[in-house]
Amino acid sequence: MESDKFETKGVLNREDVVGWLKSIAGFANASGGEFYIGVEDKTNKLIGFDRRNADNERNYFNNQVNEHLTPRPAMKISFVKQRMNHSMIKLDDERINIDSYPARALFEGVINAVAHRDYYLDGTQIQVDIFKDRLEISSPGGFYRGEKLGKTYDLSGVISKRRNELIAGVLVACNVMEAAGTGFDKITEEYAFADEAHKPYIYSSSDHFTLVLPDLTYENGVEDEALPILNFAPVPNGTELDGKVLSFCYLKAHKVSEIAGHLGISDSTYLRKQILGNMEKNGYLEKSKVSRATYYKTNPDVVTVI
Repeated sequence: MESDKFETKGVLNREDVVGWLKSIAGFANASGGEFYIGVEDKTNKLIGFDRRNADNERNYFNNQVNEHLTPRPAMKISFVKQRMNHSMIKLDDERINIDSYPARALFEGVINAVAHRDYYLDGTQIQVDIFKDRLEISSPGGFYRGEKLGKTYDLSGVISKRRNELIAGVLVACNVMEAAGTGFDKITEEYAFADEAHKPYIYSSSDHFTLVLPDLTYENGVEDEALPILNFAPVPNGTELDGKVLSFCYLKAHKVSEIAGHLGISDSTYLRKQILGNMEKNGYLEKSKVSRATYYKTNPDVVTVI
């Protein structure tokens, strides 16, 4: 199935990095190509990853490409439409066909990312990740002019502010984007019939903006990863959110923006000082820094898993 324009890997081979990088370099030096991770080499069977492994595989790929290849090749997302699931609702007098993600919602999400991403953040790219229950479109840069936003389902309430007037103007002229900034309204319309577990939402921090489109064919809607239930002594001067933070950060260290998204609140001074800072001060969280990002992980010595 593989060719000079198409290659798949179940997982990236850590022992032969140069081998698969040659394929990427070949695509970049010729007329382009498609390289899919999480798909079996010979059968093209979709394997996929859970969120943690997807992040690991994505970060490893990006790091190796950044270290070895110049310039970086452009990636395509046509794989989304080719691999999405399809289902059907049977009514008394008709059948309604359903795709995992409404085509208009997917289109508007990608166009929004292209039009509004921060192109001054070097080494970054628009990221499209498919999980068993959702699709995430993440673009570099938070809200224009510095606003931060926790997890919100009110897409129509987001005020449109253009970061890239020239790019947005070109997209409007090409008739792929409307001047009125109604992309999120159209996404909301496409999911109007969905229940609460299948409603799209967005969240933002200072360095990224993410749109989440639930898979309409996945019965349970968007699921949180299984988090441990912990027993711990009350945190001095703590809050009602302490338990959620400890469970979320028990298996893996998380950035403040990720914690804010999980809690459904904004990345604020209150979160950083009154919640996370207080828990760190009292020994419940361990803080570390990677580049300019601050990470928190639960101190396993002060909790027990139930």
